[in-house]
Amino acid sequence: MNRPVDLPLADIVRCANNAEFVAAVEELFAELDAEIAARNPVCTNRGACCSFGEFGHRLFVTPVELAYFLARVDGPIRPPESRDHCPYQSGGKCTVRTPRPAGCRIFYCDPNSQSWQGPATEQVLARIKDLHVRFDLPYAYADWTDSLTHLASQLTDRPTKP
Repeated sequence: MNRPVDLPLADIVRCANNAEFVAAVEELFAELDAEIAARNPVCTNRGACCSFGEFGHRLFVTPVELAYFLARVDGPIRPPESRDHCPYQSGGKCTVRTPRPAGCRIFYCDPNSQSWQGPATEQVLARIKDLHVRFDLPYAYADWTDSLTHLASQLTDRPTKP
């Protein structure tokens, strides 16, 4: 059962509709993706980490990541069937590569990746917090699956794509 989430929904939608905000997050994620690619991590589990319950972890996100997700995801928000699996993982592949959260970008089970993941996470979270301040978006840290359930149940109109 998913837990209740207290997210600044109106502010998330406002930012999702703001072209400057979306461009700022795209720039941040492009830089993050380039930094990660330069490390040449290897994915060997084909999406097993998206089965949170089986893999033994949770994915947490911020309102910045949720607003960017809303701005760029195609189709309706898919609520998960449980907290144990991301509804956007199918057949070992992520179906929302572009708007996926920072944690999805950083995490690799590759043993050679373990040393840089913690520092990379802290660095990107600091930059994400800066975006919260810059765009007057209240900061929160919430479970990804709980957030998807909340967004799917609360949003009647999707943001327009800036």
